[in-house]
Amino acid sequence: MRIGVDATSVRPGHSAGIEAFTYGLLNGLTDGPHELIVHVLNGTGDEWRQRVPSKRIGWSQVRTPLRTDNRIGRLLRRHTPRSAVTSVALRRTVNLVRQWNRSPAAGVDVTVYPFAAVPVHAEPSVIVLHDLRQLQPGLGSPGFAEVIRRNVAAAAAVVVSWPHPYEQAVRAFPEARDKIAMIPLPAFHAARQLPPTEPEPGLLVFPSSTAPLKNHATLLEAMALLPECRVVCPGPLVEPEASRLLARAARPDLRGRVSFPGFVSTEELASLYARASAVVVPSLWEAASGAMLEAFSWGLPVACADSEPLLAQLEFTGADAAVFAAQDPAALAAAVRRLLQERQHYARASRAAGELLAARTWRDTAVDYVAVLDWVRSGRTGPMPRSSFAQTLLSGGNR
Repeated sequence: MRIGVDATSVRPGHSAGIEAFTYGLLNGLTDGPHELIVHVLNGTGDEWRQRVPSKRIGWSQVRTPLRTDNRIGRLLRRHTPRSAVTSVALRRTVNLVRQWNRSPAAGVDVTVYPFAAVPVHAEPSVIVLHDLRQLQPGLGSPGFAEVIRRNVAAAAAVVVSWPHPYEQAVRAFPEARDKIAMIPLPAFHAARQLPPTEPEPGLLVFPSSTAPLKNHATLLEAMALLPECRVVCPGPLVEPEASRLLARAARPDLRGRVSFPGFVSTEELASLYARASAVVVPSLWEAASGAMLEAFSWGLPVACADSEPLLAQLEFTGADAAVFAAQDPAALAAAVRRLLQERQHYARASRAAGELLAARTWRDTAVDYVAVLDWVRSGRTGPMPRSSFAQTLLSGGNR
């Protein structure tokens, strides 16, 4: 089977979870017998080859206008009003311009789109719908929501990763129920065998981009109430939120205790996890928090917001975390203190939850994806293949 992957929506060093997912899936797929044709942004080929060092991939670099990772794009993103950025009119205009540079299908049997909010232009296609944030009032973008609805209608299959977004997708698109699959992922940055170290007292970690829904603003106000702690927040610095957060972190009550190092290497992130006392996840919405799954893998205690997807994540893993009201800095600070006072309890709970995902690999994930892709290639005869691991989670995980 010739598999196409349209990764032109992924900018190395800028695309956070979508980026990590795409690297992982490609590495898993290269273990199989299939031919891969991967379309990436012009000028990023060397970075992709470093992340996915396989000679079995045919790389195609595509020139895409209206990028946000250059100087002009960053300025526009920082200063354009949100009402304009999220509008249907702007998204339609951007998509029309980008369609002039569409990736060729290159004779592939099926094309995978790792990001469901870009227009699909190859058939047959499989879109990866990580979550339905774009359809949520106050969190999403009408422009992206329109693209997602069109993509779901046009796609031969839709893949989601976790029980909460799967159930949401089935409710939101009942007409597409028979072509929606759930294929769970491994932890993006699972625990490594490193020299044993004692946790650094009060060191908190929250790996994430600075997109507003990640809710760093509440975390920083909580840190003002936690003078005994410091926090490191690695991840892409997304404007305009990044500038506001950096300015707040520079004020006297937080200076020297809050760090935004930007995108860091896998080795640097592993070093942070190895030294951390706890992981904090204040997100307002996620498909499932990668930071939380990584914390479970490392046996680190977790404090997390009471947002619906995070609570669902605790339920399907059977985990225990210090939960706080998502936009209440005082509640977040109290949860962190409770977490550090009862650290051994929460660390044991994380390790137990981590055992559920410990055996899940990118190769396993790729095998499940290939089953769906082959189903599409063969004309979607019979019922859609279902991941046995997904059925375990849907039936209650490890409980």
